[in-house]
Amino acid sequence: MQTPAKKFVPRRLAGCFIAVLAVFLFASLTHAADADLKPGDTVGPSNWQRIQGMVGENFLNRVKSGHTLQIKAPKVYRHLKEYTDATETHSGKVRLGANGDLIGYVAGQPFPKFDLKEPQIGEKLAWNFFWRWLGDDYKTGGAVKGGKIIRSAIEKDGAERRADLVSYFLFPRTRYNSNPKPIIPGYEHIDYMQLRIDSYPRDAAGTTTLEIRYSDPNRADDLYIYIPSIRRIRRATTTQRCQTLAPSEFNLDDINSFNGKITDFHYKFLGEKKMLANLSQETFPFHRKQGDYLPLDEKWEIVDTYVLEITPKNSDYCYPRKVLHLNKVTFDTHWTLIWDKRGEYWKEQFGMFTPVKLADGREVWSVGDVTIVNVQNGRSTIVSATRAYNRGYPASMFSLATLESIMRGGSIE
Repeated sequence: MQTPAKKFVPRRLAGCFIAVLAVFLFASLTHAADADLKPGDTVGPSNWQRIQGMVGENFLNRVKSGHTLQIKAPKVYRHLKEYTDATETHSGKVRLGANGDLIGYVAGQPFPKFDLKEPQIGEKLAWNFFWRWLGDDYKTGGAVKGGKIIRSAIEKDGAERRADLVSYFLFPRTRYNSNPKPIIPGYEHIDYMQLRIDSYPRDAAGTTTLEIRYSDPNRADDLYIYIPSIRRIRRATTTQRCQTLAPSEFNLDDINSFNGKITDFHYKFLGEKKMLANLSQETFPFHRKQGDYLPLDEKWEIVDTYVLEITPKNSDYCYPRKVLHLNKVTFDTHWTLIWDKRGEYWKEQFGMFTPVKLADGREVWSVGDVTIVNVQNGRSTIVSATRAYNRGYPASMFSLATLESIMRGGSIE
């Protein structure tokens, strides 16, 4: 009996087959991991497989090594009526330009209806993320009595350094509740403005950053910094967006998980995943051991996310690959994963959220503790804060005149 000849499979096709098989197995494993998780369940080193694929790789390794967590019922948020109405009124006129720029946008979610198989789905998800509801303005602070953000930088050996600051954001051309609305006259060309003021430690106190993001895709951000040590205001280059905000592992584009200009990047939709998140953080800052970033008694929820890969158009940009896990309702990010130019895992970021009240008593969501871990150098940073929305900040507050006032000893509020 003649032995059948062996079929020759080209190496490239074999590689493709293996890649497809790996994706299939990963999807099956992820589905199996979350299938039977329910509120009250505890996950730890003896059953870490139950959350595999639902958290960052480094976080999972900590669970394998002894960390435990508990599952709770999910917290569900709904958009404010003003945001929903704006979406229904304006989204039908929105489209993408040739370079992924947004054309015809006024307010609300740009693309409430989309096909996950369409060629430009990545760009649409990115714009939904950028124009997610964040109020008309907000102050990030409130983790301490003085209304400041607490930033804890943790070294590999467990040593900690603390920095206090406050941050103010204004969205002048998408106004839902505060007058003037829907646009502050004269600011139609600006997407947002931010002021960030350091108050501790002493050698950084008074350092103030002003950032202006323009709607024109071809116009770079304005970035100004007042440096108390030299009593001067300096205009920073856009390359400084990649410099870490010392002492921390965050840079400017890590704020809100991804703070880059949308049109400066490419986007690829990687699929839908169930992830662990916390949308109802209970303690600020969360309880942890000194010198460690892991939350000890915060419980976790299962949330549905879109997975979005971000790669820069400029090869010199600091992050060659960044992956966001976007909440399907709020479009905020729960997990952010980053790789370096060698393709090696670099940073891992997870953010918690919590309910806060508007002045009229309605409940919305706010960022809580945000943690970033540099898995290559062993350092981590925790930013603890909540937001206060719709405070009625004037556009004139976000100007060089404010930096000059601080330089002369003035204050924001």
